[in-house]
Amino acid sequence: MRKRLGAASWTTLIGLLSLWLVGATSPCGAEVAAGDTLTRDTVSQAETLLTPSTRWMLEQGMPMRIIATKRVTWPAAYEEATEKFASQVSLSDDGRQLINYVAGCPFPSIDLNDPLAGFRIMWNQEHPPFSIDNFGTDSTTQTVGAGGGLERTFSYPWRRLMWTGRLYSDPKPVIPHARNVSHTNLIGPAFLPNDHKGTSILSFRYQAPDDLDDTYAYIPETRRVHRVSIVDRSTPLWRTDVDLDSWWGFNAKLSFWSFRVLADKDILAVVHSDKYGDPSAWCAAQNENRGILAALPCVPWEKRRVWVVEAIPVGYAGRYTYSKRILYVDQEFYAPLLQEIYDLQGELWKVFVRSIAYTAKPHDRYPVNPIAGARYNYSDEWAFMPQAVMIDMQAPHATTFEAPAVHSPPAEWQTEWYFNEDIDSNNASIFSRNYLIRSGR
Repeated sequence: MRKRLGAASWTTLIGLLSLWLVGATSPCGAEVAAGDTLTRDTVSQAETLLTPSTRWMLEQGMPMRIIATKRVTWPAAYEEATEKFASQVSLSDDGRQLINYVAGCPFPSIDLNDPLAGFRIMWNQEHPPFSIDNFGTDSTTQTVGAGGGLERTFSYPWRRLMWTGRLYSDPKPVIPHARNVSHTNLIGPAFLPNDHKGTSILSFRYQAPDDLDDTYAYIPETRRVHRVSIVDRSTPLWRTDVDLDSWWGFNAKLSFWSFRVLADKDILAVVHSDKYGDPSAWCAAQNENRGILAALPCVPWEKRRVWVVEAIPVGYAGRYTYSKRILYVDQEFYAPLLQEIYDLQGELWKVFVRSIAYTAKPHDRYPVNPIAGARYNYSDEWAFMPQAVMIDMQAPHATTFEAPAVHSPPAEWQTEWYFNEDIDSNNASIFSRNYLIRSGR
C-alpha cells in the first residue's frame, strides 16, 4: 500500500528552502558509512545530513557512531487497516479536520505538490504504526545543569490511550464517548520527588477541530484537580525544559497549527539504539563536571529519510512561548525524530531528541516484571524509546528521559514499555478526574 513520495519540483521548493536544505540533495559532504564515528573535527564529512541542533551537539563534543540504515516495518494489523480504509480518508479544505478515518495510516502516499502535504504528514504522525490501542511505561526524568550536575529527579508512569483507530482490544475501532476523543494522556501519579509525590496530569484530545484540549492536574497539597489553561501548553512542566506540546515528540493539537513542508531529505537520527537501560547511553556521567555532555546521547545514529516540516502556532491568540517548531518526520513510521524549537525572535532555542529502539524485543529478558494480563506480542516491531532529551541550547540546560532508568538494575524495572495491551492500568476507566484523585492519595 505504501507508495514512494512524489518528487517535488525545484521551482516549487526553491523559494522555501535555505541554502542548507537546497544543498541536502547533493552527495557532496554526505559521505558517511556504517562504522564511521563523527566528531567535532569531522563535521564537514556529514554536513548535509546534520540539522542545526545535531551539528551543535557534535560541536559540544558528542560523538556520532554511524550504523547501517535499517528498514522499519509496519504491524500486520496496521498494514491491513491501511489497505482497507485509506482510500476513503480525506481532509477538510483547511487541513484541520480528518474525515472518514477508521484505522491504519490516513495518508500512505504524500505528494509534496499538494498544498496540504504538511497536514497530511502530521495526521500520519497523529496515527502512527506504534500508537494504535495504547502504550505506556514507567519513566525517570532528570534535569541537568550547564556544568553537567544533576538537579532534580522525577519518577512517574506515563500512559496513552487511543480512542480511535483501535485494532487489538474491544471496543474497536472506537471507544464511544460523549465527546469524540482522539486520545488521552496520563502522566503520573509521580513517585519522585517528594514535593511532587502524587501529582498527575491528564489530557483529553478531542476530534472536533475547534475543541480545545482538556488538561487537568491533581495537586496533592490542595487535594484537588485543577484545570490547566490552553496557554500553559507551551510552559515547561515542573521546572523542567519540557512543555505539554513537546511531550514524547510533538503533542500539540494539529488544528491550532499551520504546517509547511520545507524538504524531503536524509538526516542522521536514532532509530535503532542498542542502549536500552544502559548508562552509557549518555556521553558523560552526571556530576563529573563535563558540562552538557551528561545530557547528550551517545547512541548509534543512522541515515533516515525525513520530511522537514515547519509548524507554526496559529490558534493561541499570540500567547504562545515559541514562534515555530521544525519537525524531522520519519517517512517510514511518521515519528518526529528531532524537534527544533525557536524563540519569539526566531532564534533556535531548544531541541527534543528521541533515542528510539525500533524492535520486537528490546532485551532477552523483556519484560523483566510482566504486567498482569499483558500478552507482550513479539511478532511485530514497536517504537521503544529508552531515552530522550530536551536541550535548552541557549542556557545550556537539559531534561533527560529514561525508560527504564539506566542506573536501576533490571530486577527493579517494573513497567517497561508496552504496546496494545488490554490491561486495567491503561483503559478508558482510568482517564478521569476521579482517578486522578484516587491515585494521588
